[in-house]
Amino acid sequence: MELFTLTTPEVPPSNTAYHIARLVLDWDYLHIEISLRGVNGEVKVVAYDGDVARTLVAALNKVNLSTRSLKQRIFDRLIADGHLDGTVGGAVE
Repeated sequence: MELFTLTTPEVPPSNTAYHIARLVLDWDYLHIEISLRGVNGEVKVVAYDGDVARTLVAALNKVNLSTRSLKQRIFDRLIADGHLDGTVGGAVE
């Protein structure tokens, strides 16, 4: 494979926000996958498996989403687990 080597590395613009692009809940294999997309098209994927996924799915089945949306709760969890650093904002869709 031929590659073109840059003399000066390209620096992408800074990402300032993410939105949830995809959520996968797999009960058979106890797998949760959350895909986030940044303002410049960056993709970040966070996955939970096994007992952690089982606990999260059980909680999701019982949670009252009228007080905080599913998206807000996902961001809360990603922040608590250290996957994101920031605050949840914007209108609920």
